[in-house]
Amino acid sequence: MAAEMVEASELRSRIAEIRKICNGDDESNPLDGHNLLKDCALHVQSRVQQIASQFSDFHSLGIQDLDAYLEHLKEEFNKVEVETTHVATEIELLATTHKDESILLEAKLEELECCLDYASKDQKTSEATEGFDSPMLADDCLNSTIVNIDKNLEQFVLDNKIEEMNLNIKSLEDLQCKVKWFDAVQQIEDELVGLKVLEFDENCIKLSLRTYMPTVGGSSYTERVEDGIDVRELNHELLIEVEGNMKLKNVQVFPNDIHVNDIVDAAKSVSKFSLQWFIQKVQDRIILNKLRHLAVKDANKSRYSLEYLDKDETIVAHMFRGIDAFIKLSHGWPIFDSPLKLISIKGSDILKRSPLSFHCKVKNLANSLDIHIRQNISSFVDAVEKVLIEQLQLDPQAGDSSD
Repeated sequence: MAAEMVEASELRSRIAEIRKICNGDDESNPLDGHNLLKDCALHVQSRVQQIASQFSDFHSLGIQDLDAYLEHLKEEFNKVEVETTHVATEIELLATTHKDESILLEAKLEELECCLDYASKDQKTSEATEGFDSPMLADDCLNSTIVNIDKNLEQFVLDNKIEEMNLNIKSLEDLQCKVKWFDAVQQIEDELVGLKVLEFDENCIKLSLRTYMPTVGGSSYTERVEDGIDVRELNHELLIEVEGNMKLKNVQVFPNDIHVNDIVDAAKSVSKFSLQWFIQKVQDRIILNKLRHLAVKDANKSRYSLEYLDKDETIVAHMFRGIDAFIKLSHGWPIFDSPLKLISIKGSDILKRSPLSFHCKVKNLANSLDIHIRQNISSFVDAVEKVLIEQLQLDPQAGDSSD
């Protein structure tokens, strides 16, 4: 029992020492602030005297030298003002922190002191009730009180840990919210732009590219193709290799259903590679290539079949008697209503026996047709076929041949 009383006394002494230390901070010598202010003033005075020594012959200074002198003083004043503001801010922060921590410490000390008072009162009550006949009971009460004090201390430590963990949890929740926000923004950008970075390193960029097919109005042909075939979006992957200073080296497209060599060559010809420009050109090529393939598929008939050559931007019409008509596509066709052009006819033994003038006449007649006929691949191939039949009937050498 005596040991427990000594232990309680030591706790009270320790509490008194902590309070004395805290009160000692508040009752610090008021001359300390005065001395600190005096030291600061002496420091400023020494800096001014140092500047004045550089301009010792003050009365003989010219106007420009006086301006320089005043400017130097202003600079030193500004420096001192900035330092003063910084120190004042730090002092204010330290004072606030000290005040908050002192309040918290005082509350905990009072809580601990109350526990000791309660233990002491409980011990006196037990002694008055039981007297000296129940020493074991008094020891049990004191032991119970000390256990309660230990529990309170443990609870204090646990409360601090819980508060720290709650702060960490809140920080993690805030971070998670930011991550979700960035993910949502990224998904929105992917949906709007159709571009997503799959892999990225120093010399290689792998992109996922989604191209949305446009709705082209004012053309019954385009509307018919889009209504007949459900093509809403096209997905590709681009593997872009670059060299130092982001200079384009090579590009691979998956699936490899478009020709981009000319776009790559154009990108290589500039000193600085623009990824935005390149992606836009590739998407334009994807759209144009798909529309042309749809146009060819839509225009196929039993009398002839059409084949689109992406690299040459040419449609080959495989016609009667093994004749192939090569039709050059205008820029932007079929998005723009630009006329098509017959560039050559090949194949068949009939054409091999025909003179060059026959080929030129067929091309001239086909390319002089009305523009509205040459704007549509189906009507143009029909017209070319009709011109060929008429000219073969009029050509004596061709007319002698048989199927």
